[in-house]
Amino acid sequence: MTDFMSDQPAVQCFLSFTHEDDSFLNFVTPLKSSLEKFCASAHGRKIEVFVDRESIGWGEDWRTKIQDGLNAAMVFIPAISMNYFYESSACREELTAFYAKANELGLTQLILPLIVLGHELITGQSDDANIRIIEKLQYVDIKQAVLAGSGTAEWRRTMDLVADRLIKAIRSAEATLEKLKKCDQLLLDGFVPEKDGPGLQEYNENLTKIGELLERQFDAISRSLDDLADEMRQVTGDVAGMAPDAIKARVVRAADTIKPMAVTIQQVGTDFEATVAETDSTIRSYMRLMDSHMTPELFDRARREYDEFVEMLDGLLQLDVRITEFLTQIRPLEAINAPLRAAIRPLRVGAQSIQLGMRTMRELSRIISDLLAGRPARPAQLGGQPPAPVR
Repeated sequence: MTDFMSDQPAVQCFLSFTHEDDSFLNFVTPLKSSLEKFCASAHGRKIEVFVDRESIGWGEDWRTKIQDGLNAAMVFIPAISMNYFYESSACREELTAFYAKANELGLTQLILPLIVLGHELITGQSDDANIRIIEKLQYVDIKQAVLAGSGTAEWRRTMDLVADRLIKAIRSAEATLEKLKKCDQLLLDGFVPEKDGPGLQEYNENLTKIGELLERQFDAISRSLDDLADEMRQVTGDVAGMAPDAIKARVVRAADTIKPMAVTIQQVGTDFEATVAETDSTIRSYMRLMDSHMTPELFDRARREYDEFVEMLDGLLQLDVRITEFLTQIRPLEAINAPLRAAIRPLRVGAQSIQLGMRTMRELSRIISDLLAGRPARPAQLGGQPPAPVR
């Protein structure tokens, strides 16, 4: 006799983690096994936890797979430590992209952060926008369970708690998706969209707001970088001919001046990274609508917006060159002076975020260019399913 219940497809869960953490804590394999077993035994739900990007089929166009994953109530489980934010660009990108799309669809419950280490640094006042994302979500602190090790009572109690949170998130998302499905059915039953297509005006307003925010961020970074460069030119001029102790004192004073400016670049850079993830989600939805409801007027508007987008990207590339040159020039001083190294570190975090945001913007530029050139993007490029109607 066929066992129909055991044959049902499992809900997919993707565990995003750094190999640096797993290499010394050895928690990923037991975490996967425990969650699958607790969800089945305690809740009667079949889940499958993927622990590498290839097995889940992320591929090169992984951003476009997020929509399909959300439609299937896939759970994104970031295993958080400070390595997650500062040693893995892939993890940062996954978090910002998944959050942006889930937030757009009202499905942020499908992100279940597990704090492995660094709990005290997860605050809403953090200079890092990615850390602030985690602070807003219903995370679970699993530090003690990981330190105790799998097979301990602490581990089992924590895994039971995580499984309970995970199943509640899936049920909540399934209910939300059912409501979205009913809204889609209204369209199929004869709902007539506005002339410009459903939600185009709102998407256009969102794009305008995002563009204005990006411009303000660029201006803030540029001003701070100019101030940093002026300070370092002053320092290098002052230390010429000084005694070693005097040089040390001068560099320490420079570190005190530089740190708040470097923190500003970190704040703006990580905000930029998060904003670009939102831009990515919005533009992909916007392009799907443009592709479906294209008119000469919409085409002209899309062309103007694309030109502005490219101009913004060109400005960002120039800014990246300036930051790279500055960090290259200052590195010898960083190596020999701890206060200066600590002062510059926030700038390096911000610079990494800017580079990650730029990578996303270049991909968006290519997608928009293809559409406007008469080469409609493949459905996978634009996120697979059509967006939910704007309510």
